[in-house]
Amino acid sequence: MAVGRVYSVGFDALSVTNDSSQDIFELVNGAGVSCVILGFELYSATTSDERVRLTLLRRTSTGSGGSAATENPLDGGNTVAAAAAVSTLVTTQGSAGAVLAGYQWSQLSPLIYLPTPEEQIVVPPSGRLALALGTAVATTRTWSGSLRWMEIG
Repeated sequence: MAVGRVYSVGFDALSVTNDSSQDIFELVNGAGVSCVILGFELYSATTSDERVRLTLLRRTSTGSGGSAATENPLDGGNTVAAAAAVSTLVTTQGSAGAVLAGYQWSQLSPLIYLPTPEEQIVVPPSGRLALALGTAVATTRTWSGSLRWMEIG
């Protein structure tokens, strides 16, 4: 696999409400590159066990609402802006495409997706990838984490 520029978005203290129809993050790729998902992680501040259903999926259209995240290069010498744009807590989800993974996450431990190179998800030019919340949380929860990807092409 070709080596490209690596970027990260940090999620610090996201306030996840009891709305089950939202994307925790949505990555919308630029037209000129492919993105290789290197991993993501989520941590919850809750101290009691609560399971939530999360789905990692491709989207065929972009959602709306939520907040634009700041994409940061992991190489401090890289001054090239990321081609992909990431939004958090997207409240009006785009159209669902292929489901790539499903999780029943206990918030007492982290959710860490760290694929081997053979299992890394490629987001094609102008493609979209989202982590969708499938069940409402009992009350507002505070989640933190990050998403990392490499742009090639």
